[in-house]
Amino acid sequence: MENKSERQWSRNEIIWALYRNQFVPFFQPKIDLVTGIATCVEILARWDHPELGILPPCQFIELMEQGGLIDEFTDNLLRQSLASARQNAMNGWEIGLAINVSPLTLSNIHAPYRICSLVKEYEISFDQITIEVTETAHSENFPMMLKSLTQLRMQGFKISIDDFGTGYSSLHLLSQMPFTEIKIDRSFVAGISNDRKSSIILESIVHLADKLHMRTVAEGIETRRQFDFVRSLGCSDGQGFYLGEPMRNLDLIDYLEESVALKMA
Repeated sequence: MENKSERQWSRNEIIWALYRNQFVPFFQPKIDLVTGIATCVEILARWDHPELGILPPCQFIELMEQGGLIDEFTDNLLRQSLASARQNAMNGWEIGLAINVSPLTLSNIHAPYRICSLVKEYEISFDQITIEVTETAHSENFPMMLKSLTQLRMQGFKISIDDFGTGYSSLHLLSQMPFTEIKIDRSFVAGISNDRKSSIILESIVHLADKLHMRTVAEGIETRRQFDFVRSLGCSDGQGFYLGEPMRNLDLIDYLEESVALKMA
């Protein structure tokens, strides 16, 4: 049997899969740590390969960017997610969406208009959408990326800095970008059990975000101890396998109906 991790995909194979809608959204809940309610879900791309099954983004995102396909891919993934969100809202489950957008896409002058048009088409409020930007992702056209994010923020979109604390320009980015949320990298959450420095850094980030009037999301919560710790710090939201794994939309509805509040007991 072929090893998924060893497969090298060609641009034509990626295009073939794209036009056959094999790239699909999975959704991972972001939980309000005060109420225990999922207020948002992060859109996570997966390749539903007809032979190899579900493949992670590390198999294709870089190829999308190198092949000039990332804008079309992002539009396709967002369109599918918005369709699910609209259907969910009609059934009584109105929940926010968070999507990680490539700096290459944000460096395109037409990106804000394209994203706004898509969201309008599905009659979703702009303030229900969070645009996530990975801190370690660099753009050759930083001024254009800044302009795009500023325009989206002015329209009401929320802007999140992802994997915060893993790059060298964290504070510099915070001072320039119109962020409304900080996603604390999972390495700090994982380190609270045996690394006092990680705990101190995590606590400092939460306090910094509070002073800047930003929400904080602790990523990678996998145990009750981690959950209790980040909640005790005053972290706004949590995300991780302990609170909910990435899932298809039908499974998300079941998850919402069962409610994560049981884990708060």
